[in-house]
Amino acid sequence: MVVLILVFYYLGLLCGTCGYDKHASPTTRGCISNTGGNFLMAGVGFSFLFSWVLMIVVVLTFVTGGNVEKLVCEPFEDKTLFKVLDTPYLINQHWKNYLSGILFKNPDINLTFEKVYSDCKENKGIYTSLHLEYLFDIDELLNISMYTEDVALKIEHIQINLSKIILLDEIGKENLLNFSSSGIEGINFAAYLTEINKSVTKVDLLSFANDLEARADQLPKGALENALKGHANNIRMIHNQQVVPLEQAMSTLNQSIRLLKRTSSELMVKVKNVISAVNAAQLLINNNASLVIVQETKKYMDTIVGYFEQYIEWVKESIAMEVAACKPVANVIDTAVDIFLCSYITDSVNTFWFGLGGSSIFLIPAIIFAVKLSKYYRRMDTEDVYDDTENGNNGYHKELLYGIHNPVFTSSVEQW
Repeated sequence: MVVLILVFYYLGLLCGTCGYDKHASPTTRGCISNTGGNFLMAGVGFSFLFSWVLMIVVVLTFVTGGNVEKLVCEPFEDKTLFKVLDTPYLINQHWKNYLSGILFKNPDINLTFEKVYSDCKENKGIYTSLHLEYLFDIDELLNISMYTEDVALKIEHIQINLSKIILLDEIGKENLLNFSSSGIEGINFAAYLTEINKSVTKVDLLSFANDLEARADQLPKGALENALKGHANNIRMIHNQQVVPLEQAMSTLNQSIRLLKRTSSELMVKVKNVISAVNAAQLLINNNASLVIVQETKKYMDTIVGYFEQYIEWVKESIAMEVAACKPVANVIDTAVDIFLCSYITDSVNTFWFGLGGSSIFLIPAIIFAVKLSKYYRRMDTEDVYDDTENGNNGYHKELLYGIHNPVFTSSVEQW
């Protein structure tokens, strides 16, 4: 409707301006100028007919959009709306906290809409946001202290008897002492090593066999040549089957003698130290083994319990912060408020009534200017002035000044 009125005004201005002739009298104005004046008056008529409808629409949209903006959108953005909802005894006059009264039937629990929304915005779990510990407490379900106390009491009452365990009896000790005094330290290991390091054979059998075979090749063909070559092959066989294993055995014996030389040094002292350590261990087993085992068992139990406690803390943290995180719910609420209430609908309504109200206000001066302009564009049926040529006047004058009736220039009221 506003656009239609504007079209009439623009067409009136366009036609009136294009067809206006300042030398034409009101009764002789052109068709285009008259059409422009008619368009202006049509705009005025539609303005009077439908302005009350536009004003009603502006009032209704203003009341709706403005109240929603001030009472819902702005309070939701600065969380004042949640504070109003969390006002004690507002929604239900018998409940201090309405949300906890709905969820847990206990209005004394400090559970508010603002706190739930803030926790969800921080992506906390629904267990933490809604304080579901009042429905089922995971701390009580995952409490292992009663089990650890029971195990600790049982461990303290453990009695272990290791007196029958003998690490080394008297016969074994006597054998060790006899071994240490057997004279191993007096062995001439250097003479043994010198003899062992000597070659097994005086000559290299392989070189001797090769030399014998070369000399046999220089002899004439016959029995002697074949006999020498046969002896050369036997020498090689003796080297492979007897000399090589003997050399390997001598190498092993060399290592064993060197090891015996290292271990036999101060043998008596080492044997005494071993016997002393065995006696100390035997004394520990007979007197303190039970206590040591109980202490180590407690340490092991504490370690295992520590693993369980870490796992339980991880489970609690996961349930409180990660399982069923409610940030998507907060995002859905924000999106729903933006799309279905504030950003898309309310802002559009407020923009609509503001623009339409401004248009309605400007219709008033537009009506005044249109009425004023239309009388300069429209063609009149009669004129109230005439051209006084006797006195040299080119303007129109009223006939009452001279009392002469002019049938052409008749005074009358302009008809609209």
